[in-house]
Amino acid sequence: MGITVASLRQYENAIKKLFPQGEYWDRQFADPESDVSLFVKAKLQELLRYRGRMSTLHDESRIETSAELLENWERVLLDTLNYRLDTEQRRDILLATNTGSSNMETIKKTGRIFGITVTNVTLPYRPAFFGHSRLGVDPIASPAAFSVVFVYALPTDDAARREFERQVSVTTLANHIAHFFYGGV
Repeated sequence: MGITVASLRQYENAIKKLFPQGEYWDRQFADPESDVSLFVKAKLQELLRYRGRMSTLHDESRIETSAELLENWERVLLDTLNYRLDTEQRRDILLATNTGSSNMETIKKTGRIFGITVTNVTLPYRPAFFGHSRLGVDPIASPAAFSVVFVYALPTDDAARREFERQVSVTTLANHIAHFFYGGV
């Protein structure tokens, strides 16, 4: 789906239909130098520009087709900007974030973006909690609502590892705590 931009002639006819009918208006449109004809011509360019921009903004409203507003998507969904990555990799990360789940394929795909081979992901493991701690405020949810995600990957350099861990942390669900092990499994 998209917003179609019609031809100049189609918009001109549409604007003319907005005016009242009658002999006076027919004479006004027949004279290309009349105020009404000049008004219509002036509004045509603005209408074309507006409809073209609407079509572009429609594309920007979806992660799959966004280009101009990609960094705004990252700021809202990830709270970080990935300038070092190319556009397709940035989109892949945003789409993984937008799924609302922490599945193995999403984490493996994120690893591939950063050049890391993820060998296994265990989803989710619920740790045992004893007692009740508040840290000075009431908790949002019971500790039992949190889950641990174990990510096993092959060894890699520190820079790629930090970027990968940061990205997985922001793309997993809020109640998932990711733990990373480098050495396979």
